[in-house]
Order: sequence, then structure tokens, then C-alpha cells
Amino acid sequence: MKRIGKQPRRYKFFFQNPYRDVRFSYCPKCEGKTKLRKVPLVIHLEPQQPVVLNKSCRYCPACDLLIAHQDEVEEQLAYLCSQRQPDLTGNEYLIMGTMDRADWQRSCEQPMKPAEMLDCLYVFKQVLKFEPNKWIKLNVEWKAVD
Repeated sequence: MKRIGKQPRRYKFFFQNPYRDVRFSYCPKCEGKTKLRKVPLVIHLEPQQPVVLNKSCRYCPACDLLIAHQDEVEEQLAYLCSQRQPDLTGNEYLIMGTMDRADWQRSCEQPMKPAEMLDCLYVFKQVLKFEPNKWIKLNVEWKAVD
């Protein structure tokens, strides 16, 4: 498989949180407290549109786990698209990695070409998916989550 980006991989784990009611103030992996970290997320927006969002994410220093909340990312993407390219609103996207803050600030002043952006990209080492493994209460009904 061809490697994306010229930078080394950053963040041992990445998790895009799809749960609106869970904000992960504690790490789902080690159960330690998470911290807030603002990072420029590099996002591939279909069709072939790279975007960078400076986003506050939860971070567990013990596990090197970065957690981005899906609803917040989608809200910021929708706003950005409505301002710049309304036809891209609601398109599929993939969070590919991060970039250095200096590179992000430079891209804000002078837009980067996609090839330049890929040169600055730090791809995640591993993307995780967490599923609750116990019974949870949803709207008075008890349901099993597989």
C-alpha cells in the first residue's frame, strides 16, 4: 500500500466519536483522565477536496489517543462548506491525520495545493472503533448493544 504524506505517523490511536451523549472525559482505553488539545485536522472531503479544521479534541497522553467528536466535526464542516462551496455540504469525508500548527497558519494565509498539504500531513498510526459492551438504558427501553 502506498504511504500518504511525507511526515512520520503521529498519534498512536485516533477515534472519531459517533456518540452525541458521550464526551470521553475519561479515556475509553485506559480509563485515565483525558485533556483538551487543539489540533489542525486534515480532512478529505469528497470529491477530492482537502480541508483543514483547527479542532478541539480529547487527548489521553498515557495511550496517545486523540478523540474527535463526529457531530462537532460535521457541524464545522457544514458551516465551512456553506461559506465557501455550498455544493459540498453533506458530502462524505475522512479525517486523514493532523498537521503542524505552523503549517496550518501558513495555509490560512496562503491556501495550499493538495500536494503541499499531503507533504505536511501526519497520518494516524491506527484508527480505533469503540463499542459499548454492556446493557445501556435508552428511552426507558433496555437494549443490548453488540
